[in-house]
Amino acid sequence: MKPSCVSTIFLLSLLLGLATLAHTQRHDNTWLFGYEGGMVSPGNDQFGISVFDFSEGSLRVSDNQEIGLDFYITALSMSDASGRLLFYTNGIDVEDTSWKTMLNGAGIHPPVSGGLTISQGVLGLPVPGTSHRYALFHVLRSYVGAPLFTVGIVKLHYSVIDMAENNGLGAVVEKLTPVLVDTIQFGKLNATKHANGRDWWILVPEANTNHIYRILFDPTGFHILGKQTIGDSLNAGLGQAVFSPDGSRYAIYNVTYFSAPETIDLYDFDRCTGLLSAHRHLDANSFNIAGGVSFSPNSRYLYAHNTNVVAQYDVLAPDLAAGRVEVAWYDGYESPFPTNFFAGQLAPDGRIYITASNGSDIFHVIHRPDEPGATSLVEQHGIRLPTYNASSIPVFPNYRLGPLDGSPCDTLGLNNDPKAWYRYEQDTLDPLAVEFRDLSYYEPATWSWDFDDGSPASSARHPQHQYAQPGAYQVCLTVSNQYGSDTHCKTLFLGVTAQDNPVLQAQVRVWPNPFCERFAVALSAHLRSPALRLYDVAGRLVLEQRLVLGVNEIEAVGLPPGLYVWEVVAGGERVKSGKLVKTDKP
Repeated sequence: MKPSCVSTIFLLSLLLGLATLAHTQRHDNTWLFGYEGGMVSPGNDQFGISVFDFSEGSLRVSDNQEIGLDFYITALSMSDASGRLLFYTNGIDVEDTSWKTMLNGAGIHPPVSGGLTISQGVLGLPVPGTSHRYALFHVLRSYVGAPLFTVGIVKLHYSVIDMAENNGLGAVVEKLTPVLVDTIQFGKLNATKHANGRDWWILVPEANTNHIYRILFDPTGFHILGKQTIGDSLNAGLGQAVFSPDGSRYAIYNVTYFSAPETIDLYDFDRCTGLLSAHRHLDANSFNIAGGVSFSPNSRYLYAHNTNVVAQYDVLAPDLAAGRVEVAWYDGYESPFPTNFFAGQLAPDGRIYITASNGSDIFHVIHRPDEPGATSLVEQHGIRLPTYNASSIPVFPNYRLGPLDGSPCDTLGLNNDPKAWYRYEQDTLDPLAVEFRDLSYYEPATWSWDFDDGSPASSARHPQHQYAQPGAYQVCLTVSNQYGSDTHCKTLFLGVTAQDNPVLQAQVRVWPNPFCERFAVALSAHLRSPALRLYDVAGRLVLEQRLVLGVNEIEAVGLPPGLYVWEVVAGGERVKSGKLVKTDKP
């Protein structure tokens, strides 16, 4: 196959956060997944690493062609407290931000071609009491019986990364320390904050039993506090385990390759003792091969996304099955293979992103997971990736969970000082109509929105506001509780010409330049009927293509080499323009 000319696409942003390190805890700011970089081939064989960046509150999509690591289901990318990417792993090797293997980072698992194939096979946590050390809890894969059909994990390991080493690139300073030697569940590693707001609880279910290991992770290391016996036996299978964002509940989803219906087990969780209670078990009515679970930001709704269905469960309903609502059915979309629902992860922007169960270039999105039923707004193949992805999605606990105020274990004097944060969306038909979504954390109790147009402040958590006239508005959100308050402001450019809107300008990117056979156009915002137009030096329109949110690949194979002018238009208005050079050399 002829190599492509589009091998220079590289748009990874490592933006620093604006808040103090002690207050932000944005370790989940950057997500990486996909096949190794360095080549984008013609047709469907598109390689490289996709990058999700949540630095500004909303998702920015780009790609990285420097990273040489393959992600195949297992993925972890760790940022520092301000949101700056530090390191990443596919469960086999750890790499740093020079895009090479970290010092002593090779071989945290025996080599596996293409990367480790375990959903939630690696969990990354800041070491309590430090600002520069990070722990990896990671599993060792072992097949029991027929490969892929009856699987087991026999070891859980622990490694430590010190970012103060190797001139700030970091080094693995402790490696492959055994934590557990037992037949445990296939992946399903997750954690939640201890009630003291500093330490971590990690639960590890044993395979095919009703025993669940309880691990406390504190400044002195990890401590196995035995295993709890509770509820029904948990079959060993594929799936996910997740804590609710507030740490009050724990859920496990299991699927066993058509041999039995998938199961959901839901428990209440005590952040002080690390013990489970109030077990609820549900046998689903379908037989699937893959899936996972995610919690809504408000911790009320549990989503099970399993091959063909996304179902929402109200965890406050007395009967878990009675609180089930199917909010999406797989629509048959292929890109290039079927894009059934697989694993999911709650993101810093308050949305849930769901990867496909096959190699593809799409993600599904639940836009309003706090809302009941259809109002949760599941958008299938809502995000187009710049590269293909082999079903991987990072696993992140809620790093922004504070102490459980008033509990017996709230002993460290830490307070839930609120942190203000939000995102906004303009109506695609009316640019002066704006919907704001609060993303604040550390338990705000009140909200106050200043829309900067003379209107009264709003106390709604997620307000909608109609502006009367175009302009630039500095919108400030102030959140408060008994411990204090915090304010976050952003400048919104509403209804002004696109050429005068720097926010909109930043949401349109075109690369590489020069290009050979194709180039890419990335849109980071919903625009009204967006399209790309390409003109030759004589001003003649030579190419026009509709655009979608995310990354759009533009084929220009038939155009002669030379200088071209591009423009992106939306709603009849030019949003951004520039020059491109087409070459016939790879």
